[in-house]
Amino acid sequence: MLRDLTPEVTDHILRNQFFGRLGYAENGQVQVLPVTYLYDGQAIYGQTREGGKTRSLRQNPSVCFEVDEQATPTCWRSVVVQGVYEELQGDERQHALQRLGPARLAPHKEPDANGVADFPSTIVYRIRILSKTGRSETKD
Repeated sequence: MLRDLTPEVTDHILRNQFFGRLGYAENGQVQVLPVTYLYDGQAIYGQTREGGKTRSLRQNPSVCFEVDEQATPTCWRSVVVQGVYEELQGDERQHALQRLGPARLAPHKEPDANGVADFPSTIVYRIRILSKTGRSETKD
């Protein structure tokens, strides 16, 4: 049976997962890429490197973000977020890096005295949430 998830369950899924899929437009095509992330109850945070994805996101910052949990083909929960991509700078960037943590951001780099594992070329971004919905299927 298909059901809508409550806002509380939707938030729970976003908070407790660390892997999602980022959808965006690039040259008239839709791209979907796996990313690690952090959800703080207000926005989604992540990191990436300079490239085609970042150039496309700067031109068209409208994104879709999806996270799911699947136990069986007929027992799953999924959350879809519509939002806006923005790159972080300065204190906001540093704060996000600290919250992302070295294991998510740079597993092969030792954190500094502040607990931040940073590469200068790392782009730290936020997805400002415009809407979020959740669905589930259970075999009832």
